[in-house]
Amino acid sequence: MKARNTMRQVLLDLDETMYPKETGIMELIGERINEYMSGHLGIASEDVASLRQSYYERYGTTGRGLYLHYDVDVDEYFEFVHDLPIEEMLQPEPHLDRMLGSLDVEKAIFTNATVEHARRVLRALGVERHFGSIIGIKELDFYPKPDVRAYEKVLALVGARAEECVLVDDRVRNLTPGRLLGMTTILVGSRIPEDGADYAIDEVVELGGAMETIRSRKRGHP
Repeated sequence: MKARNTMRQVLLDLDETMYPKETGIMELIGERINEYMSGHLGIASEDVASLRQSYYERYGTTGRGLYLHYDVDVDEYFEFVHDLPIEEMLQPEPHLDRMLGSLDVEKAIFTNATVEHARRVLRALGVERHFGSIIGIKELDFYPKPDVRAYEKVLALVGARAEECVLVDDRVRNLTPGRLLGMTTILVGSRIPEDGADYAIDEVVELGGAMETIRSRKRGHP
């Protein structure tokens, strides 16, 4: 794999990237989305799953589809779906804290969630101090990953070129647009890079080692 230019910015996804899938946070968020759709919007319970899948495939997230087709109050929607006991589900992660502190690059969160939700997660993990920017769905003008407009927006917000960025995410479909723009991409949750990912790591604490590999390859070492 060919390394790109000097890396000075790491863009990290939040949910199921900064913490393991096994926490169950995204599963509970999914349940809250279902409840919002049936309870607040009056969508028949039996139609919720298929509608969510349709919106996910077409727009990237359920929230984007609801925003376009149901004129939802986005503040109300995100407040409802993120109303979870995050502080009870996550705990400080010293290894993650040390790894992030060892990275001599700028670090930003790039998430389809809100900044408020991201801050709760990062505080619970004890790592909020490492991030110069937290870029959420509102800052992305409600264009979620994998919409290329989200990536163009985040580059403008952090003031970096795609070739200077490392994109870290647990979903290949969210890495692919970044890679096409010129970012170096790292898939979390796998040992084998898939199409769209330049590298793969089991968990985010391995990011430091991956960055060393990227720099080594840039210098021309195997």
